Amino acid sequence: MANLYQEGDEVHFIHVIPRLQLAATYGAPPVDFLPYQDPTAYEQLIKTAEDFIAKRALAHVGDILPSPVVHIVKYEIDTDSIGNVVCKKAEELEAAVTVLARHSKSRLQEFFLGSVTNYCVHHCKRPVLVHSS
Repeated sequence: MANLYQEGDEVHFIHVIPRLQLAATYGAPPVDFLPYQDPTAYEQLIKTAEDFIAKRALAHVGDILPSPVVHIVKYEIDTDSIGNVVCKKAEELEAAVTVLARHSKSRLQEFFLGSVTNYCVHHCKRPVLVHSS
């Protein structure tokens, strides 16, 4: 972070909630949208996502100004990938760089599950930096 951040830069964290997670929360198949969504369950889903970001990301950036902005993005299109959603958000924000973590998956897991990082490296129009821990 110290090598990327300059005083005054805006830092944005993006967390994508996939449609399947929404379906699991509401107990409905992902092919149909529910006309009524339980607001309490939805708020809890958002709170869980915000807690995840606070624990996994915000704790590591320290006291930077302006404070980081957290974006919880719900995507609802079956044909979209999470990587595509991240790339679109990076374009919308005119990000100087999109930083993604590299997760260790076997080639078989990546074949069946895909890789958000791999997708973004090959498809984002904004620069991408892959952080390997």
